[in-house]
Amino acid sequence: MKQTVLVVDDNDINRLNLKLLLKEKYQVLEAGDLDGADAMLSGHRIDLVVLDLALPPEPDNPEIGLRYLAQLRQESPDTPVVVITGHDERAIASRAQKLGAQDFFGKPFDPDEVKSTIDRSMEARWKMLRELDMQRALETRVNQELLGESEVMGQLKAMVEQVAGAPSTVLIRGETGSGKELVARNLHAASSRASQPFIAINCAAMSAELLESELFGYEKGAFAGATGRKLGWFERASGGTLFLDEVAGLPLAVQGKLLRVLESGEFSRLGGDAILTSDVRLICSTREDLEAKVADGSFRDDLYYRIHVVEIVVSPLREHLEDLPVLAEAILIRKAALCGKHMKPFSEELLEQLSRYSWPGNVRELENVIERAVVLASGTIVESIPSLAGPQLVSDDMDPLELWLQQLPDTGIRAEKAVAHFERQLVETALKRNHHIKARAGRWLGFGDRAKDKMRYLCDKYGIETQENQ
Repeated sequence: MKQTVLVVDDNDINRLNLKLLLKEKYQVLEAGDLDGADAMLSGHRIDLVVLDLALPPEPDNPEIGLRYLAQLRQESPDTPVVVITGHDERAIASRAQKLGAQDFFGKPFDPDEVKSTIDRSMEARWKMLRELDMQRALETRVNQELLGESEVMGQLKAMVEQVAGAPSTVLIRGETGSGKELVARNLHAASSRASQPFIAINCAAMSAELLESELFGYEKGAFAGATGRKLGWFERASGGTLFLDEVAGLPLAVQGKLLRVLESGEFSRLGGDAILTSDVRLICSTREDLEAKVADGSFRDDLYYRIHVVEIVVSPLREHLEDLPVLAEAILIRKAALCGKHMKPFSEELLEQLSRYSWPGNVRELENVIERAVVLASGTIVESIPSLAGPQLVSDDMDPLELWLQQLPDTGIRAEKAVAHFERQLVETALKRNHHIKARAGRWLGFGDRAKDKMRYLCDKYGIETQENQ
């Protein structure tokens, strides 16, 4: 989409000449007087105004144009104004720039001067807008990271505020992409440790050997490739917060060493004998069923009780979709600024489309979708959203079962087959929505304490293959 230039000049020939000069690169709108200019500004998105200072009702009095310039700068400070002046009116042009004009060019028009002046002024505007967007994005990250005013988000914010000042270990639960690390960072930022380090580690992304050396550090010669001493995360985070993301992925050997640190506050670097201590607040997160992992022996029960002191649950995005508009706006600003673009806010239609989607990947998926839309946008407006692969939500007033019943054929059905088909779809949907973890999927279906056993029975009944230990 072309950027829009409004030319305000009472001379028809001047307006036509400027339109011919600029139309290849810009959309050009025209106004012959101040009333026409006001109408254009109120009815269109204007990126730059070209203003002749000699305007009716006193075309020989530049004060008319100067007063209107001052009005424009007050009412629309983000819209640059380039003034037109005669070659013998440089003093007037200087006054105009003091009043906020971005630049000026003279009459008669020099085509190269006009084009370069408009291009330069437009580029200065976009640079300013990008800087403003970056500042807004920074303010969002620092001051308003937990965005949203829904009841769900209100409860989360209240919990963070209540827990932040305590020294207790916190376990954050939530689906992939729901913002568990964001909650951990807010806990740190609101604590007395805020000025000290916050270090985040993804426990599921490393081997046991690498994770152990990164957590506790090592001495020179501790293993092949250890050419010098390295401080571990416990030392580097001392005085601050250590965040163990996806703690369910900790190998059993590392779990035992972590437990000893939590119990005694002491540890040693790999290959070293010195007993070290570290003052850290530990925050852990998981998307998995830790209780199930304790039950099957893949997670130590004594470590579980050590880290499960205070629990915070981060709800999936589909449970607070009323927060989606403010989340989408903040993400749009940030992604556009990172891409060197300035984007207009989403339309109501696009926000409605985003709100009809189930967001299985939560806020992380929303960020990816918006970044893709920004990258692919040809102008300053996101006109369409790239295809969304997950399930679409029905409207709030439509019962899913009622919707299914309405689709049944008039000729009748075989009830047993239809019920079995519906039950199988429920099981498959529950597994997909819960990362194929049978215990969690069973609880999602309301099966209670025997959730995992019930899901195993249903998977066997319908021949649905999953990872048996989940």
